Amino acid sequence: MAYSLNEAKALIIQAGRELVKQKLVARTWGNISARISDTEFVITPSGVPYDQVNENNLVVVNIRDCSYQGNIKPSGEKKVHAAVYRLRSDVNFILHTHQNYATAVSVDEIDKDFAPVAKYALPGTKRLVKNVEEVLERNLSKDTFLLARHGALVLSKNYEDAFTKVVILENRAKQLFDKVASNKTPEEEARPYLDDYAQMFGNKNQAMEDDQEALEMVRYKNTLAARYQRKLHPMKKLDVFLQHLVYQKKYSKLKDKNK
Repeated sequence: MAYSLNEAKALIIQAGRELVKQKLVARTWGNISARISDTEFVITPSGVPYDQVNENNLVVVNIRDCSYQGNIKPSGEKKVHAAVYRLRSDVNFILHTHQNYATAVSVDEIDKDFAPVAKYALPGTKRLVKNVEEVLERNLSKDTFLLARHGALVLSKNYEDAFTKVVILENRAKQLFDKVASNKTPEEEARPYLDDYAQMFGNKNQAMEDDQEALEMVRYKNTLAARYQRKLHPMKKLDVFLQHLVYQKKYSKLKDKNK
């Protein structure tokens, strides 16, 4: 059963705070949504930290065409959420996170026993939506997915169940990581294995060199991914370059806005 608008907003805000508290998110990456009818859902805004999300900046989006009203831009992955709601009428709440261990074990794009993996595509693109649709259609009974180099996607009928699943996913991903991770040399760890948003952020420290705390987070995520990966399998250089350009443009707009 879909949520009322007020219920959806309250639960999305609550979910964001809880994800931060349990360290299941990185910066503003990821997004949360809740279905409010057969035709609409509410989603987190683009580029807003979870502790700053409130009832006034959450966005109502049309499931069919992803249209929305107002000046606040919804998450760039709104089309992924819309695709889930179209394909799964039983889903009323979605968490997309960039949690550490789930992201680390997603780099090899191999389905795990506990979570099918959608093939990699640049964030916010039609190809990413298509890859998510394909993995959903092959696994209609599954609620927990990995997006290659792009974190996790957890679907559920309600907030409570979704949050339980996202915690279980991270625990199971860590168990797999601990089982197969191996030590790598610093040179191997420096290769671009990263979660794609972390890659955009950390590429040669160009985009956010003034934020040392975030850069340390990027290095940590990179180390996890490198130690999990059993073969050298860096991201395509073109993808890395395009991601960096996208993120640099996005970050420059945020800095101008906050001046």
